[in-house]
Amino acid sequence: MTAAGAGEAGDVRAALVRLRRTTGLPVAFGGLTDAQPHAAPQLRIAELSGTGTHVLRGLGIRLGNGLGGKALALARPCAVTDYSSSRHISHEYDAAVEAEGLRSVLAVPVVVRRRVRGLLYGALRTAQPLGDRTLAAALAAARDVEQALVVREEARALVAAARD
Repeated sequence: MTAAGAGEAGDVRAALVRLRRTTGLPVAFGGLTDAQPHAAPQLRIAELSGTGTHVLRGLGIRLGNGLGGKALALARPCAVTDYSSSRHISHEYDAAVEAEGLRSVLAVPVVVRRRVRGLLYGALRTAQPLGDRTLAAALAAARDVEQALVVREEARALVAAARD
């Protein structure tokens, strides 16, 4: 992993801790996309906080599939009250979600310069609605990652310009 990649992973980890602390959600997870500009984003869940298993780690999220894939495709937050029975998402990831015991789940995209760069998830192990305060806190955590990514990109551009 590059220094930039390690720093970005740390930014995601910090956002997940903040998400759990500010929302009270027991589980948070997420990752950054590896897509190039103008390509469909591809994301692997790389960071876990509060999970009981490692079943979600490394899970590849495809554009349009499941709750996260829907959030990637729409570039906006999505939530379900009961993941396994939701009719608003596809169910490619049911086995992993059920193995972790998740029910209510939200997925918030990390958007930098109009491009989805990652996803943060928060979840409950019970089926209950996730309210506006929870969504607002998740959006704030995603903004933290967005801002950190912008700063890293600008710093890399300045270093590259200084080399030239």
